[in-house]
Amino acid sequence: MRILGIETSTRAASVAVISDGKILAESLCESPQSFSETLMPQVEEVIKISGAFENLDAVAVSIGPGSFTGLRIGLATAKALAYAWGIKIIGVPTLLAMSYNFPNAKVVPLIDAQKNRAYYQAFDDMLSITDLDIEPIDEIVDDLKSFAGNFLLCGDVLHKIKVPLPDNVKLAPPHLRMPRASAVAWCAEDLNKVDNVMNLEPLYVRRSEAEELWEKRHGLPFEQ
Repeated sequence: MRILGIETSTRAASVAVISDGKILAESLCESPQSFSETLMPQVEEVIKISGAFENLDAVAVSIGPGSFTGLRIGLATAKALAYAWGIKIIGVPTLLAMSYNFPNAKVVPLIDAQKNRAYYQAFDDMLSITDLDIEPIDEIVDDLKSFAGNFLLCGDVLHKIKVPLPDNVKLAPPHLRMPRASAVAWCAEDLNKVDNVMNLEPLYVRRSEAEELWEKRHGLPFEQ
């Protein structure tokens, strides 16, 4: 199956095309411009390089957790492409996709949740061994002392770790720390499912900053 992968959960946008066990093309861009300006040019570039336009079977998109704005832009783009091209759409949990950079290994992906917190989940050979949760970054690292086996940490908050790493924990290699669109596509292929293009939603886990501020200022539930 030939899949277009889209990853926008962090500050770097990634787009890739995979087919028959190969990465045909992949682009990673960290830009001061908004994803709304850079994502479609990335999609066009990757499709042109891969020569996959007429042969795409599905678009896979990272659905979070992660940046609220990034996830909305990525999902809206994926939905528009799936609808326009008449192909399948597959939503992929971001942390699960990140574990696909580390087959046969134990890994804990961390994604920035603001206020020195991170979304995290532990995986062993791409299978989850804990539930998705959100905690202060240093507490997550300290908790790993009690985990059996050696773990790798990856994600966009490693520079925020202030406590010593436990003996059973190491940082992943720099080139594998961030989410990648190719991993989103590989994961989508294994999930073997199809989502509804009309009702696929991001996995936010917590309320947005706008919701929290609204409730704090008005003492009322946030309404969109």
